[in-house]
Amino acid sequence: MTTYAAVFALALGYLALVGAYCALRSLYRLRRAAAVLSRGATSKESLLEAVERHIATTEALAAQVQAMQTQLETTQAATTQELRAQVEAMRSQVEETQNRTVGEVASEHTQIAETISGFGSTLARSLRNVALVRFDAFDDMSGRMSFSLALLDDSGDGVTLTSIAGRTDSRLYAKGVSQGSGEHDLSPEEAQAVDAALSRRPKRREYRKAS
Repeated sequence: MTTYAAVFALALGYLALVGAYCALRSLYRLRRAAAVLSRGATSKESLLEAVERHIATTEALAAQVQAMQTQLETTQAATTQELRAQVEAMRSQVEETQNRTVGEVASEHTQIAETISGFGSTLARSLRNVALVRFDAFDDMSGRMSFSLALLDDSGDGVTLTSIAGRTDSRLYAKGVSQGSGEHDLSPEEAQAVDAALSRRPKRREYRKAS
């Protein structure tokens, strides 16, 4: 009986030693974990100091990001205003060029119209309306060798030239014409030539000046 009690006591003592050993190992592990938590990355700062350092770094980064964002917005606003100013300047330059071009074209058109009008006046005074009437002046003559030539300007002023061809000689007569009427009596052939020349007058064209 005593032997069983001793064996049982030894077993209990062994179990107590094993439990104490396990408790000591657990306590050692807890101490190591606490030491790791209480040290930073450099093993020279506490966990609180590390957290504060990370918070300060995060705040500094946030401030830098905010500053960069503000600078970007300012740059964008300045660039937009500059682009608008450039576009407005280009628009003003284009409008000025267009107005100047329109004015130059109008001035050139006026000069051309005046030049054409001057040419028209010069041409109107030229003897450009011409008509020729051929006839036989004598019954014994054929071939219509005689003629009446009318040379008139646009106002009907000019001259008639009449050539009378005979067997032995020819005679030339000139008569002035004013506004379609002869200054001397016109022969039927001369009157016919004048009427034909007047019918060939061109229609008058008016060139308007550019406003």
